[in-house]
Amino acid sequence: MSYTSNLETPLGNVQITATDQFITSILFSEMLPNNDNTITDLARTQLEAYFSGKLTNFQLPLATNGTAFQQRVWEQVNQILYGSSSFYSTVAEGAGNGRAVRAAASAVGRNTFAIVVPCHRVVGRNGIVTGYRWEPWRKNWLLEFEQQRSR
Repeated sequence: MSYTSNLETPLGNVQITATDQFITSILFSEMLPNNDNTITDLARTQLEAYFSGKLTNFQLPLATNGTAFQQRVWEQVNQILYGSSSFYSTVAEGAGNGRAVRAAASAVGRNTFAIVVPCHRVVGRNGIVTGYRWEPWRKNWLLEFEQQRSR
């Protein structure tokens, strides 16, 4: 069975989808009717804590689907500390192929767990915010929000 929950945030609606065991996506999206379960409740509670500045690390059962390289990229992204950022090239190197910067950027863009897998923390080599599946203004907001809270 599939479950859906919505959370209104400063960045718009966050839609959480889940099965009985795993979160299947966390997306900035239109609001759908709520059909909650304990997994969506857990995600919503942790996201509320994040936006209130009380949570910096998520502990959620995610159902990630991707190639082995994409999985390694997402693991690298998950290691970027709250309030920090990293470069696409650094993420590619950490995922095992420093020459695969574009592939790493593509994997970052395919992340379906907004905020929880913090792809917003990956920036271009020049430090400029480049690309974000959910619009660059959200990425800027999240980076500033985390930097202010981590001081």
